[in-house]
Amino acid sequence: MDLYKDDFKYPSVNNWVGYIKARAFTANGAIPLPGVSVIVRSGEDGGNAIDVELKTDGNGETPTAEVPTPLASAGDAPGETRPYAVYDIEAYLDGYYPYRALSVPVFGDTLTVQPIGLVPLPLYDGETVRPDLPGEGNPDGQNDA
Repeated sequence: MDLYKDDFKYPSVNNWVGYIKARAFTANGAIPLPGVSVIVRSGEDGGNAIDVELKTDGNGETPTAEVPTPLASAGDAPGETRPYAVYDIEAYLDGYYPYRALSVPVFGDTLTVQPIGLVPLPLYDGETVRPDLPGEGNPDGQNDA
């Protein structure tokens, strides 16, 4: 995976911004997932505001998002502000369990790549097969002939 693709060439000269990119996949990283909605929220003070909303491409990767961070020098002295910001990252795709990573640290002038492993929902819930799949209504998944 090339982290320095077209959408991220060089870090900013301002060290009060950081970068977040997500990579969504299933099957332990074997299958990239396109079309995943990735939401990045500030992890500070409840983080209710949506900072960035992204979608994965055919390779399962989002564009690189620029997010605010403290100055890198903020952690130089004890007791001062920590030198990173924290963000909560959520991902959604129909047919998969939702994903959530809390308090992901993002440092200024640094690219943070968040791996998102999505787990498929079960095909059979004990009574019915998911209606959008072949074999609808048949627990064994076979079509009626």
